[in-house]
Amino acid sequence: MLLVLAVAAAVPFSYDGPLRAGQTLTIRDVNGPVRVRTGDRFSVRATKTAHRGDPNAVAIKVEPGPNGTVVCVRYAPDLNRGCGDRSNDTHDNDTSVAFDVTVPRGVTLDASSVNGDVDVVNDGPSDATSVNGNVRVSGRDVRRAITVNGSVTVDILDRTRGELTAKTVNGAIDVTLPHGSGLTVDASTVNGDIHAPGMTATHPQYGPGASLHGTLGDGGRRLNLDSVNGSITLH
Repeated sequence: MLLVLAVAAAVPFSYDGPLRAGQTLTIRDVNGPVRVRTGDRFSVRATKTAHRGDPNAVAIKVEPGPNGTVVCVRYAPDLNRGCGDRSNDTHDNDTSVAFDVTVPRGVTLDASSVNGDVDVVNDGPSDATSVNGNVRVSGRDVRRAITVNGSVTVDILDRTRGELTAKTVNGAIDVTLPHGSGLTVDASTVNGDIHAPGMTATHPQYGPGASLHGTLGDGGRRLNLDSVNGSITLH
């Protein structure tokens, strides 16, 4: 018997360019994980991997502008379409793109993937979203962490005022804050529980679920937390 094994084709991508504090980096992936870390300069490293599709029929586009840079993925025959066109059509090409990105301190980040985890550690304001994947964000100013199918994990490193929106449909939400943080919390889950030290969640008389609406300390940071199928935990 002849056994034929499918070997994935992998194609690397590399980009280094200018990006400074106060500017915005937007990353739009379709299939694949996005990893972002704070460093000394702006660099994009990516790997295109396919089992039956053609990775050479997938373009990674980097579009610098006056307010920052946009990075996106395009699949043939849409290779000439810019990142401003929010197309997620893969045209039946199974190529995934795994991003590993470094950004300078103070950069505003907006990172997303349709099918893949988003993992961010950033010094500046951060938004991270997925549809099918876990979202993990660590930073001083995490503003949004949202997915549909996956868990959301947020680690806020600064006690300054701000607002976080964390949502998922199928997964848990876990938020860690500095000791002594003042909070205004608006949290709810349909099928799960809410655990928040110093605060008490309410539960319906019949059926699962929980909600929490309250203030802790000076209420300086607002948390909007919403899960359908999963628990919510504050640390």
